[in-house]
Amino acid sequence: MTNDRKNTLLHHMESSMIAKREDLHGCSNEEIRALEARYALRLPKSYEWYLQTMGHASGRLFTHDHLAVFYKQVLWMTDEYPAEWCEEWAKEGIEPKFALPANALIICGRLGEQFEFIKCIGEEDSAVWFFNASSWQVRQSHASVLDWLEAWCNAAEEAIADGYFEHNSQGTTP
Repeated sequence: MTNDRKNTLLHHMESSMIAKREDLHGCSNEEIRALEARYALRLPKSYEWYLQTMGHASGRLFTHDHLAVFYKQVLWMTDEYPAEWCEEWAKEGIEPKFALPANALIICGRLGEQFEFIKCIGEEDSAVWFFNASSWQVRQSHASVLDWLEAWCNAAEEAIADGYFEHNSQGTTP
């Protein structure tokens, strides 16, 4: 992920009133290393940049669609949801319908039903993968973390243009 592309994204966010630079609150290096140690993985550099830049707050980027994307939510989702799914299937006496890859990190959740994850093997970037907790079919949603961020930036820009924040000034979050 080039610095030009990162800067273009940040400029787009500012010029379209998604987030000013002061609205972005990133994670500390200690938090990022703790996440990697907790799950015994190495984050892609692109996702590490996201966390460093806006891992705690990103203005309106993710506040228009009930999204869980920030550091504490990522930890909670990655810890809780896979265990919850397995417990539910065990209660029903059925074989597991789905298992995240060993190197996966859930980076986005929507309403506890739709999820996106990346594969963390220490490369420069990762594709972003989507699955729905009703069908369990995994598909690639974005070719890279930056593509994922740019798509949400475009969606936030549309929400602003459509007047979403006039009625929901704080947006919607889980």
